[in-house]
Amino acid sequence: MQVLILTHNILVERPLVEKLQRLNIEVLSSAKLLTMIQANQVPLEVLGFFDVVIVSETISDQEFTVILEKVGDKFTIIREADRLPQKDEQADWEAQGVDEWLLEDETLSGLREKLAEKTLKESVYSIGFGVRQQQEENEQEKRPLPLWNLTRSEREMLSTLIATKEAPISRNDLAIKIWGDSDSASHMTRLSTIIKHLRNKLKIDGVEYDVIRTNWGEGYQLSKVFFDHYVVDDRIMEEIKTGK
Repeated sequence: MQVLILTHNILVERPLVEKLQRLNIEVLSSAKLLTMIQANQVPLEVLGFFDVVIVSETISDQEFTVILEKVGDKFTIIREADRLPQKDEQADWEAQGVDEWLLEDETLSGLREKLAEKTLKESVYSIGFGVRQQQEENEQEKRPLPLWNLTRSEREMLSTLIATKEAPISRNDLAIKIWGDSDSASHMTRLSTIIKHLRNKLKIDGVEYDVIRTNWGEGYQLSKVFFDHYVVDDRIMEEIKTGK
């Protein structure tokens, strides 16, 4: 497992880094990558190395919102905090993409279990297994989509991404396709949540994590791996739309 800690002060993160290293986890604590993410300057292949992003409490809520908008749907996101937010506030953050909360006094065993709970199903998709898995997929016949495991919104999202496979589709256009408008801030938040859940479900089904690519400044697009992995024809498209 590879963990990225985004922080304004790497010295503050030393105790956490030491705990992670004791768990034999590769970890990078970086202020530079924080700045680059905020400026959309981080190459996707760099971000693709990490499974989990821990966001330091040295980062303001406003900055955290920006981080979630940019990369919240691509990783397990853990937020450091000195206390748990109130239930309503916690629900709002989780809707934006926060997966877990990490308190200052978290024990080593507590940290271990939180990481295990959030990444157990995803850990086999680390960069070390990516090439082998893709080779195995290429040797297999295409398989049916796991439609039984998708919500209505996830099916609508998938249907739209398949229909627009030749080019990225923007977040605004996705919202219009799914809900008929793009003016609602809640729709933008829900888009990130749906994309994240859809990625995770396809990943559990055996597709690499970047099956839904984020093209910075352009929107979302299904990768070639998706079409190599699944059968996509008129019958399947009808099943996606109807859920039957």
